[in-house]
Amino acid sequence: RSSKEQQPASGSLDAAFLQSLYEFYDGRKHAFELLASRVAAEVFRESGARYKEGWLSRSSGDGGVDFVGRIDMGSLKASTPVIVLGQAKCIQPTTSISPEQVARVVARLRRGWIGVYVTTGSFSRQAQVEIIDDQYPVVLISGGTLATTVRRMVEANYGGDLEALLTSTVDEYSAAVTHRRPEEVISI
Repeated sequence: RSSKEQQPASGSLDAAFLQSLYEFYDGRKHAFELLASRVAAEVFRESGARYKEGWLSRSSGDGGVDFVGRIDMGSLKASTPVIVLGQAKCIQPTTSISPEQVARVVARLRRGWIGVYVTTGSFSRQAQVEIIDDQYPVVLISGGTLATTVRRMVEANYGGDLEALLTSTVDEYSAAVTHRRPEEVISI
Protein backbone atom coordinates (compact mmCIF):
# COMPACT_ATOMS: atom_id res chain seq x y z
CA ARG A 1 0.00 0.00 0.00
CA SER A 2 1.19 3.52 -0.70
CA SER A 3 2.15 5.85 2.15
CA LYS A 4 -1.03 7.81 1.50
CA GLU A 5 -3.13 4.65 1.85
CA GLN A 6 -1.47 3.91 5.20
CA GLN A 7 -2.33 7.29 6.70
CA PRO A 8 -5.68 8.83 7.66
CA ALA A 9 -7.30 11.19 5.15
CA SER A 10 -6.06 14.74 5.52
CA GLY A 11 -8.38 16.82 7.68
CA SER A 12 -10.16 13.77 9.15
CA LEU A 13 -10.71 13.06 12.84
CA ASP A 14 -8.20 10.21 12.61
CA ALA A 15 -5.61 12.58 11.10
CA ALA A 16 -6.08 14.89 14.09
CA PHE A 17 -5.75 11.90 16.46
CA LEU A 18 -2.54 10.79 14.74
CA GLN A 19 -1.03 14.27 14.92
CA SER A 20 -1.95 14.48 18.61
CA LEU A 21 -0.28 11.12 19.23
CA TYR A 22 2.89 12.18 17.46
CA GLU A 23 3.07 15.52 19.30
CA PHE A 24 2.37 13.93 22.69
CA TYR A 25 5.04 11.23 22.32
CA ASP A 26 7.61 13.30 20.44
CA GLY A 27 9.48 14.09 23.67
CA ARG A 28 8.75 10.74 25.32
CA LYS A 29 9.22 8.06 22.68
CA HIS A 30 9.60 5.26 25.23
CA ALA A 31 6.07 5.76 26.58
CA PHE A 32 4.83 5.25 22.99
CA GLU A 33 5.89 1.61 23.39
CA LEU A 34 3.11 1.04 25.93
CA LEU A 35 0.54 2.58 23.59
CA ALA A 36 1.87 0.41 20.74
CA SER A 37 1.57 -2.70 22.90
CA ARG A 38 -2.04 -1.84 23.74
CA VAL A 39 -2.87 -1.08 20.11
CA ALA A 40 -1.32 -4.36 18.95
CA ALA A 41 -3.42 -6.19 21.55
CA GLU A 42 -6.55 -4.46 20.29
CA VAL A 43 -5.75 -5.23 16.64
CA PHE A 44 -5.15 -8.90 17.42
CA ARG A 45 -8.32 -9.14 19.51
CA GLU A 46 -10.36 -7.52 16.73
CA SER A 47 -9.29 -10.42 14.51
CA GLY A 48 -10.65 -12.88 17.05
CA ALA A 49 -7.26 -13.86 18.48
CA ARG A 50 -6.87 -14.57 22.18
CA TYR A 51 -4.04 -12.15 22.85
CA LYS A 52 -2.34 -11.62 26.21
CA GLU A 53 -0.13 -8.61 26.77
CA GLY A 54 3.22 -9.38 28.33
CA TRP A 55 5.65 -6.55 29.09
CA LEU A 56 7.84 -3.83 27.65
CA SER A 57 11.57 -4.36 27.25
CA ARG A 58 14.19 -2.00 28.64
CA SER A 59 14.54 1.19 26.64
CA SER A 60 18.22 0.68 25.89
CA GLY A 61 19.67 -2.44 24.34
CA ASP A 62 16.29 -3.92 23.44
CA GLY A 63 17.73 -5.39 20.24
CA GLY A 64 14.73 -4.45 18.13
CA VAL A 65 12.04 -5.63 20.54
CA ASP A 66 10.01 -3.06 22.47
CA PHE A 67 7.22 -5.27 23.79
CA VAL A 68 6.31 -8.93 24.16
CA GLY A 69 2.93 -10.64 24.09
CA ARG A 70 1.31 -13.97 23.36
CA ILE A 71 -1.47 -15.33 21.19
CA ASP A 72 -3.12 -18.54 22.34
CA MET A 73 -4.03 -20.53 19.21
CA GLY A 74 -6.69 -23.20 19.27
CA SER A 75 -9.60 -23.88 21.57
CA LEU A 76 -9.57 -23.23 25.28
CA LYS A 77 -9.03 -26.96 25.92
CA ALA A 78 -6.47 -27.55 23.18
CA SER A 79 -4.25 -24.57 22.49
CA THR A 80 -0.66 -23.56 22.00
CA PRO A 81 0.95 -20.19 22.70
CA VAL A 82 2.59 -18.14 19.96
CA ILE A 83 5.09 -15.54 21.09
CA VAL A 84 4.66 -12.04 19.68
CA LEU A 85 7.58 -9.61 19.51
CA GLY A 86 6.66 -5.98 18.97
CA GLN A 87 8.51 -2.92 17.76
CA ALA A 88 7.20 0.64 18.18
CA LYS A 89 8.37 3.75 16.32
CA CYS A 90 6.91 7.18 16.92
CA ILE A 91 8.04 9.11 13.86
CA GLN A 92 6.74 12.07 11.89
CA PRO A 93 3.54 10.76 10.22
CA THR A 94 4.87 11.83 6.80
CA THR A 95 7.94 9.58 7.08
CA SER A 96 8.27 5.86 6.47
CA ILE A 97 9.89 2.81 8.02
CA SER A 98 12.69 1.26 5.98
CA PRO A 99 13.35 -2.45 5.33
CA GLU A 100 16.37 -2.26 7.67
CA GLN A 101 14.18 -1.07 10.53
CA VAL A 102 11.72 -3.92 10.04
CA ALA A 103 14.62 -6.37 9.73
CA ARG A 104 15.63 -5.68 13.35
CA VAL A 105 12.48 -7.29 14.70
CA VAL A 106 12.52 -10.04 12.05
CA ALA A 107 16.05 -10.97 13.15
CA ARG A 108 14.78 -11.67 16.68
CA LEU A 109 11.98 -14.01 15.62
CA ARG A 110 12.34 -17.72 16.22
CA ARG A 111 10.43 -20.49 14.49
CA GLY A 112 6.73 -20.16 15.27
CA TRP A 113 6.97 -16.61 16.62
CA ILE A 114 5.43 -13.58 14.96
CA GLY A 115 6.28 -9.92 14.94
CA VAL A 116 4.21 -6.76 15.01
CA TYR A 117 5.48 -3.32 14.06
CA VAL A 118 3.51 -0.25 15.17
CA THR A 119 4.32 3.22 13.87
CA THR A 120 2.83 6.69 13.55
CA GLY A 121 4.33 6.76 10.05
CA SER A 122 4.01 4.34 7.16
CA PHE A 123 6.00 1.43 5.78
CA SER A 124 8.10 1.99 2.69
CA ARG A 125 7.19 0.07 -0.43
CA GLN A 126 10.47 -1.85 -0.21
CA ALA A 127 9.85 -2.83 3.43
CA GLN A 128 6.45 -4.22 2.46
CA VAL A 129 7.87 -6.05 -0.57
CA GLU A 130 10.59 -7.71 1.52
CA ILE A 131 8.09 -8.88 4.14
CA ILE A 132 5.87 -10.38 1.44
CA ASP A 133 8.66 -11.86 -0.68
CA ASP A 134 10.50 -13.35 2.29
CA GLN A 135 7.24 -14.46 3.92
CA TYR A 136 8.10 -12.86 7.25
CA PRO A 137 5.36 -13.32 9.86
CA VAL A 138 5.11 -9.61 10.75
CA VAL A 139 1.93 -7.60 11.21
CA LEU A 140 2.35 -3.98 10.09
CA ILE A 141 0.31 -1.33 11.90
CA SER A 142 0.78 2.05 10.23
CA GLY A 143 -0.43 5.49 11.29
CA GLY A 144 -3.91 5.11 9.82
CA THR A 145 -4.66 1.87 11.65
CA LEU A 146 -3.01 3.25 14.78
CA ALA A 147 -5.20 6.37 14.76
CA THR A 148 -8.43 4.45 14.10
CA THR A 149 -7.65 1.91 16.82
CA VAL A 150 -6.69 4.56 19.38
CA ARG A 151 -9.86 6.53 18.63
CA ARG A 152 -11.98 3.40 19.25
CA MET A 153 -10.05 2.62 22.45
CA VAL A 154 -10.57 6.18 23.71
CA GLU A 155 -14.29 6.05 22.97
CA ALA A 156 -14.75 2.61 24.54
CA ASN A 157 -12.53 2.92 27.62
CA TYR A 158 -11.77 6.57 28.34
CA GLY A 159 -15.08 8.31 27.76
CA GLY A 160 -13.71 10.01 24.65
CA ASP A 161 -10.81 11.58 26.58
CA LEU A 162 -7.63 11.08 24.52
CA GLU A 163 -5.53 12.88 27.13
CA ALA A 164 -6.58 10.28 29.74
CA LEU A 165 -5.32 7.43 27.56
CA LEU A 166 -2.07 9.21 26.75
CA THR A 167 -1.41 10.12 30.38
CA SER A 168 -2.03 6.51 31.43
CA THR A 169 0.75 5.31 29.12
CA VAL A 170 3.22 7.71 30.72
CA ASP A 171 2.07 6.92 34.27
CA GLU A 172 2.11 3.13 33.74
CA TYR A 173 5.24 2.90 31.58
CA SER A 174 7.79 2.18 34.34
CA ALA A 175 5.68 -0.59 35.87
CA ALA A 176 5.30 -2.27 32.46
CA VAL A 177 9.06 -2.55 31.80
CA THR A 178 10.62 -5.89 32.70
CA HIS A 179 13.92 -7.54 31.94
CA ARG A 180 12.78 -11.01 30.88
CA ARG A 181 13.36 -13.33 27.97
CA PRO A 182 10.51 -13.32 25.43
CA GLU A 183 9.79 -17.04 25.86
CA GLU A 184 8.87 -16.39 29.51
CA VAL A 185 5.58 -14.87 28.24
CA ILE A 186 4.33 -18.46 27.81
CA SER A 187 4.10 -18.90 31.59
CA ILE A 188 2.08 -15.77 32.39
